[in-house]
Amino acid sequence: MANVYPWIFNIDNDLWKIYLNDTGTLVYKLMEDQGKWTKEKSIDMEVVEFAVCIEDDRIHIIYVNKKYEMRYCTMKNGKWFGKLLYYIDSSQFKIEELKAVILKGKLNFFYLLKVSDGSKRGILKHYIWDGKEIRFYTIQNIVLSDKIKKYYEVEVKDYDCIYVFFLSDSGDEISLSYCEYENGLWTSDRRLYGLQGDNVLFKAVSSSNIFNIINKTKEGSVYLLEHVCVESDIYMKKYEIYKSNMEPIEPIIFYKDNDLFACWQENNDLFCSSYSFGKWSRKVLFSKKPENTVRVYNFIDIGKSRYPYKVYGIEENGLLIFSPSDLAENNINLLEKHYNKKLNIDEENESIEEIKEKFKNICRENIVLKEKIDSFSMYLQKKKYAADEYKDKFSKIVQQKRRLEENLNFFMEVKKNIEKQMNEVKEQFSSQQIITENVQNRLEEKEKNNKLLKEKVDYLLEENEKLKNQLEIRKSQSLITKLFKKRE
Repeated sequence: MANVYPWIFNIDNDLWKIYLNDTGTLVYKLMEDQGKWTKEKSIDMEVVEFAVCIEDDRIHIIYVNKKYEMRYCTMKNGKWFGKLLYYIDSSQFKIEELKAVILKGKLNFFYLLKVSDGSKRGILKHYIWDGKEIRFYTIQNIVLSDKIKKYYEVEVKDYDCIYVFFLSDSGDEISLSYCEYENGLWTSDRRLYGLQGDNVLFKAVSSSNIFNIINKTKEGSVYLLEHVCVESDIYMKKYEIYKSNMEPIEPIIFYKDNDLFACWQENNDLFCSSYSFGKWSRKVLFSKKPENTVRVYNFIDIGKSRYPYKVYGIEENGLLIFSPSDLAENNINLLEKHYNKKLNIDEENESIEEIKEKFKNICRENIVLKEKIDSFSMYLQKKKYAADEYKDKFSKIVQQKRRLEENLNFFMEVKKNIEKQMNEVKEQFSSQQIITENVQNRLEEKEKNNKLLKEKVDYLLEENEKLKNQLEIRKSQSLITKLFKKRE
């Protein structure tokens, strides 16, 4: 069962849960007023991957079954209606990590197509369905690795701009790259950085022109959570969040009031850390330590966003979701208590501590300013490099233009010569054609004369034959006359 995360969302004050049960059946249930779930109801059977979208309080589900049929279903008037979109050759490919989002009224869905021939080849696919026709794109071909746990993430910006971040095995490292979809086209891939180690996992979240990415890796027996800030595709800085022999399970990253937070599980405990002034705070244990098993859900907060994000929660006599707001407020409150406790240890040194705190703030501000200056310097360097590159390109274009003009002049001269030769050939052909016509006319005239001569010859021969016959008759008559005279 590939997609292990249930989907939770609220429509018309009804809390929905859609998930795969233990038999691979896609089911759903609703939360009653008493905080209890209704009995689960079936949507379809033998499902291996699914994703959910919500638009205008309408549920859209895209899923793949064991027959490798890509199917779509939605609910109308309390009933589920399904549609077969297309088939996938299960003998050649395997589908993983199905994701979906609705943009401009069209269903966009993504998945990783793994080639089944053992070649470690994978294909990131993107499909757009408008309810009638499907357009498909190949985002990128990637190299699979046993070190990678999740291969790609989808980030939507400005409603119609999609970013796909993905991992690929480059031999000596695991490369993290991204592609951008805008105005109906995917850009070529852009490498950001490389990762070492095993158990590689990453999460991405965006704000303005900044991408914040959490990498989870394992080197030997040590697990590491790192934060990489990518600004305007030119400036990257790496920060360590967590390093321990204890595995951080299901890390997530999110914004709360423009502040960046990271959370993860250790066993069944939830920890949170916040980013401020170029540094991550110490990890803070979530105050509401759950007694039941913590699970991860795909959560859609209809009132705030149409796009899903990961949350933690527990199910015991209902459902309790630990929202990003809860985690962030808990982190802030505990950190404030920690710092206040430190400040109250020695009230006599309050003024000194105040000066120290101001000095720290100034240092932090200097760090931020330095980062911005470094970022701006790199931005200027990149612009200068781009200007030099454009200058070189322009010079090459001018040279190419001059060569093309020279070639054009040469070809124009050749063209004139060819046209002149063609005109001469045409004139010769015209003269030859006149001669041919004259000869043809003479031949026709001679043929007519020959015909007349033949007719005259035939006539004379016929007349000659008549004369010969008459002569023979006269000879015969003369002979008979002579015979009669002798008898007399």
